Amino acid sequence: MVRLRNKKAQNSATAFLPTRVLLLGASAITLAAGAAPALAQSSPTTGFYIGGAAGANIMENNRFRNGGGNSTDSYKLGYAATFALGYGLGNGLRFELEPGYRNNAIDRVNGIRANSRIQQATLMGNVLYDIYQFQTPWLPLTPHVGGGIGYAHVWDRSAAPSGNNVSGDTNRLAFQAIGGLDYALTPNQKIGIDYRYMVVHDASFPTAFGGRSAHAGDLNNHTVLATYRYEFNTPPAPPPPPAQPAAVVTPPPPAPPPAARPYEVYFEFDRSTLTPDARQVVQQAAQNARQGNATQIVATGHTDTVGTASYNLSLSRRRAAAVRAELMRDGVPGNQISTSGVGENDLAIQTGQNVNEPRNRRVEITVRAPGM
Repeated sequence: MVRLRNKKAQNSATAFLPTRVLLLGASAITLAAGAAPALAQSSPTTGFYIGGAAGANIMENNRFRNGGGNSTDSYKLGYAATFALGYGLGNGLRFELEPGYRNNAIDRVNGIRANSRIQQATLMGNVLYDIYQFQTPWLPLTPHVGGGIGYAHVWDRSAAPSGNNVSGDTNRLAFQAIGGLDYALTPNQKIGIDYRYMVVHDASFPTAFGGRSAHAGDLNNHTVLATYRYEFNTPPAPPPPPAQPAAVVTPPPPAPPPAARPYEVYFEFDRSTLTPDARQVVQQAAQNARQGNATQIVATGHTDTVGTASYNLSLSRRRAAAVRAELMRDGVPGNQISTSGVGENDLAIQTGQNVNEPRNRRVEITVRAPGM
């Protein structure tokens, strides 16, 4: 059995590095530009989806043996494209069937320039997991990891030093590791960037002379892709916040002190920033506090049951802090405002775990007048 010794030459790595950096930079710029119009919140994929990807493929050098003499092939930067048909379980786990194609021109054979190429058509079954509980702080980017196994059909056109051409194809087992980031353009459209490390295992090719075999061993591919995914099972739009009662209008003096009353401020999924509707509710609470000479305002944050208890506790405190800051901007002294967060405890609507219920994503504001 002939052993393969794959080695990526130092000069090839140096030549590829600027191109790879350029590719990654361009992909990041494209992603940021697409995110600029609106910061949509990512949610776990549920049901069927389709997707596509395109980008660059880098092949490591390969050493062929027994093909009329040994030869080492190096490859130019190539291109790659994939298509995906998948299904998400709604908990971060996804399964997909992925046809793909990679094409690299052969740069040199034993240091001599060549005019040939290697092509790889694949059919992979992938398992991926979206880490939707975590999102990057600068943009809501959701990371994912995964792997796949499948089938590769490879065409090779290269030359051995004796002049015997390696010109044939082979069918081999292939497997890959996957990592990347996704951004939700809309609730059912996601773009992103992926890195794939794919190996075509133990490849051999016939030669054009004497029917001999050129043994190449593993074909190692590094692929960077810009991705797009369309999900058919769009999450339902959250219901509008309940209408708030009109502010209490007190008659001219002598006016009775206003009773303590709650205001409810609603938030988007996994967010602690105030919407325009939420700011109006906070303004009403601040106006009531100023008119009634309130002595204490209590802001209590709540969440739904999606995510861990510790994460939801922290999120509820951030929501309460956001309401406190808005009350101060509306003229309420900070020493009259106290905040707390209870996470997913004390639900307004009782649900099971991991249920996205908009009416539970709230901050309750209680305004207390003197003597209460």
